[in-house]
Amino acid sequence: MKKILLGFSAVAMLASVAFGSATVISGSNQNVTFNSNPEGAMVMIDNVKTCTTPCTISLPKAKSQKMISFEKEGYEKVSMPINTEYNGVALLNIFWDLSTTDLITGAAWNYSPNNYFSDLKKK
Repeated sequence: MKKILLGFSAVAMLASVAFGSATVISGSNQNVTFNSNPEGAMVMIDNVKTCTTPCTISLPKAKSQKMISFEKEGYEKVSMPINTEYNGVALLNIFWDLSTTDLITGAAWNYSPNNYFSDLKKK
């Protein structure tokens, strides 16, 4: 039994090294795309001007953004949450360092969805 457990541990560690972790496979940043109708809306992430639609930006996963808003003169502001979900690739690293690297870098999470669209209404 002891040999089986030792063998399983060795295989798990080798698999973790061979496959890497979510940090290696998925990275610690993720591209997120923003679109609006009409185009040309300012995208604000946590009240910070980020880009103008249409745009794609690389967001760090370690800093979890909470809210986005689309703003354009003459149109009503639209706000929505940015959602995240667990990145299953982080499970590959569980035997190596208990996925602590993935949790620290933020790679254990993905922005989901990675595309946001807003249909702006005139004031």
